[in-house]
Amino acid sequence: MALKGTRTEANLRAAFAAEAQTNRRYLYFAQQADIEGYTEAAELFRTAAEAETGHAFGHLEFLETAGDPLTGKELGTTRLNLEAAIAQEKDEAETAYPEMARIAREEGLEDIAAWFESLARVEAAHADRIERLLTRMGSKTDGA
Repeated sequence: MALKGTRTEANLRAAFAAEAQTNRRYLYFAQQADIEGYTEAAELFRTAAEAETGHAFGHLEFLETAGDPLTGKELGTTRLNLEAAIAQEKDEAETAYPEMARIAREEGLEDIAAWFESLARVEAAHADRIERLLTRMGSKTDGA
């Protein structure tokens, strides 16, 4: 049975998102533990974060056949992965973060609106960098 369109695909996407988010949370928690001088807690969080990364990679490997969890684009080769990455970076720069900034501003949260706007600029720079790399790669297909 093909994975695309199944409830299992939806579960893998949700599990990937949760594991990836947990990884970042644990690294943030480790940083705080370091600041507070809790070396053992910091190491525990870093070790757990690495395990969460392994879980996320496992989910993503299964999802390659169904497409990128964020963009739906095909994954696998470096070129395909770059194309999926650029699609996400452009969406964040042109749509997601500007809309988040608009909403934050409507709600009177200027500092958060400014944060989202700065992220939109950074994501646009990421997209430009990826585009330049894809251009330099040209039509090369051997292993890319």
